[in-house]
Amino acid sequence: MELLARGRDADLFALDASTVLRRDRAGDDMADQARLLLTLEELGYPVPHVIDADGADLVMERIDGGTMLDELAHEPEQYRRYGRQLGELHERLHRLAAPAWLRPARGADGGCGQASDDAVIVHLDLHPANVILSERGPIVIDWSNAASGSAEMDAAVTAIITLGSELEGVAQERLESMRSLLIDAFLETCGTDPRAGLADAIEYRRGNPNNTAAETRWIETRARDCLDPFYLQPRAV
Repeated sequence: MELLARGRDADLFALDASTVLRRDRAGDDMADQARLLLTLEELGYPVPHVIDADGADLVMERIDGGTMLDELAHEPEQYRRYGRQLGELHERLHRLAAPAWLRPARGADGGCGQASDDAVIVHLDLHPANVILSERGPIVIDWSNAASGSAEMDAAVTAIITLGSELEGVAQERLESMRSLLIDAFLETCGTDPRAGLADAIEYRRGNPNNTAAETRWIETRARDCLDPFYLQPRAV
């Protein structure tokens, strides 16, 4: 199989021109992720179509197109358009009530931080590298962290990842100064105030074994105050 991409916790292989296989490196079972993707597709949310799930392997349709991060690196002046688009994907997702079988998000209190009757589907890794800009529109990928939780926590996780993650190559050179501008645009359309979920988001990201040393330092030293500059003036929600 041709290796298409290697993420922090999974590998993506081409099976043929129209299908891909995502293999979880830790060997986690993909049944629940497949079930969630099929549920989201039925509800009209933009995700890849699932074909099969077998143990750690998930077979899906192949989505052609670059990621939002790729496009930002090529045209950083479009940060506002992409930031707003990222926020709109959050707002659409958080309209969807979490199914009873979906696991709760792990936050500062060890649970989802929100009554289960009010919980929504949260991605918990929805940043520009996990959005493919396809011919049919943006498609959200990598649902391995998805859970039942609060919109505020999910948006705060996106802010932490976008502001504090390590970038490489062209993305690092062109986007380092754009992080805050991207999040400012994201907050215009995400439909919630992530400050209410920031403590849970920090605790959640602390527990990520894939964090680099620099990302861990950023979380410990800067995450607590990372949203303050965006709320010096009242914002519409």
